[in-house]
Amino acid sequence: MLPEILLKSLLIVLSALIGALSVFFVKLNHHKLCAIISVSAGALLGAAVFVIIPEVSSLISIYQIIISAGTGYLLFWGISKYYFHVCPACSASHFDEQTTKKFSEIVLTLITALSFHSFMDGLALTSGNIHSHSDGNSIFAAILTHKFPEGLALAALMLGANYSRKKILLYVVLIQSTTIFGAVTGYFLLQSGVSSVFLGLIMAHVAGGFVYLALHAILGEMLKNHKLLVLSSFGGGMLLIYLVHLLVH
Repeated sequence: MLPEILLKSLLIVLSALIGALSVFFVKLNHHKLCAIISVSAGALLGAAVFVIIPEVSSLISIYQIIISAGTGYLLFWGISKYYFHVCPACSASHFDEQTTKKFSEIVLTLITALSFHSFMDGLALTSGNIHSHSDGNSIFAAILTHKFPEGLALAALMLGANYSRKKILLYVVLIQSTTIFGAVTGYFLLQSGVSSVFLGLIMAHVAGGFVYLALHAILGEMLKNHKLLVLSSFGGGMLLIYLVHLLVH
């Protein structure tokens, strides 16, 4: 189980790294970036709606799901509102030129927020694998899809702040590596004999965070007046995870 979790975690980091590398070789206009972000947002919401919540409904009550998912949503909302955007990809439309130029002043804040986000991704990956191998694959597909635009947005922000390519890639790898740390932490925590109720609460909490990231991303992109593109790409992302979920089952 642990080798599989580590392999998936490494692939997730690789997805973010490929996203970062694409900034140097592919010119992305706002329409393309909008589509990529919307697909990844749909994938996260699909993981929460089609995979995590249905699974935890057999472990905890509906009231516990609502409360735990609500805490996950509010936690990410609070970090984004009072600390810093917890997901560069979800907030790509909100980064103005002034923010980019001041990146060197906010880099520690961004690293902290994004590292927490990646840690939770790793915890979600492990929770899904331990509870159900097939659901672990669905969650893995959602996180993998989301990491590409996340690495891309982070690299684009750093590039605009005149960071060297070497430093950009180093930052992306270091930040995204907290996904591995979260996965390993989750593995040893959940292998220590925790109750199924606790596992259900963790997964519902993560689902709430996924819902926040998805809604934050799609609403942010729709403000740019690409509603049809956003909604179609968002729906495609949700459909992708639903099909993956059906296939692995």
